[in-house]
Amino acid sequence: MKETYIDEMDLNMYRIVPAPPKWDLQEYIVTYLKEQDERYLAWFLHYYEKTLNKNVQSYMRQFFMQEHFADLKQAYIAGLLKALAKYTPDGGASFVSFKEYYAEREIFDYIRSMRTGFTVQSLAEYAKLRKAMAVWDKYDRSYADATIEAVAAELGETNDDTKEILLGGLLNENRVDLYQQYAEDDEAESAEEAHPDTSSDTYTLYMKGELYTRLWDAYDNLEYTERMMLAQRLGFCFDCHSTFYMDYDDLDEYGDSKKKPIKPMMYTDIATGHEYSSANTAHKKCEKALKKLREALKDLM
Repeated sequence: MKETYIDEMDLNMYRIVPAPPKWDLQEYIVTYLKEQDERYLAWFLHYYEKTLNKNVQSYMRQFFMQEHFADLKQAYIAGLLKALAKYTPDGGASFVSFKEYYAEREIFDYIRSMRTGFTVQSLAEYAKLRKAMAVWDKYDRSYADATIEAVAAELGETNDDTKEILLGGLLNENRVDLYQQYAEDDEAESAEEAHPDTSSDTYTLYMKGELYTRLWDAYDNLEYTERMMLAQRLGFCFDCHSTFYMDYDDLDEYGDSKKKPIKPMMYTDIATGHEYSSANTAHKKCEKALKKLREALKDLM
């Protein structure tokens, strides 16, 4: 895959010259919230932009959206600003971790809608759209009934549903290429599906918009101890729901803290931390909490 060119202005849209005072990133946010002075947010973005660019480019690679860097970056910033409106420093989580949940949701909303007026309901549906267009391209985009039937057979859809999916692809005027052309070593051109059908992937299903929102609403309604124990058992942040943390003692080549996954805890360790007599007690508490979540989501499953 050829390297994608990204305009220097898009990479450095938050750069300030001369550079502002360099503080800890969290200090910019705390000071901004205290004084409500926009310059502290600008200073934060100046020093966070390299990491922000890396995060956005990871979404570009994941979803083969090489021409969408600037839009994805703006979606990320929109999520960051939403997080800022809800963030309280005394909650225990750093803002860099807290905002990721909101930034990711905005990124996924952009990916689903592509800002064209046509919206697919989830990443799974978007994956299906990409696959449908790739298959249709293989048949030279013919409108013949036989072609529609062949595409429908490959997708496992009815002819009418297939026509609606293909129409959605056509309406999505600013879409990225739904399959990629590349040259093999022998220079023969081949086609590769840019986004596999992940409709049965657990993570993709988990990210469906309504289900995702309902899940966290149900989680927030659990008892404090239940929320804490589930976070420890499943490996996510109790305060911001992130599944990673920033290791400030381990820096990358840019001098930024590395992002590392939060490791799930064993029931034995959870029981000890909550002063329960056995791991079995902690297990029962977690299962009870999970049962409440399933009950809240049963009409969506």
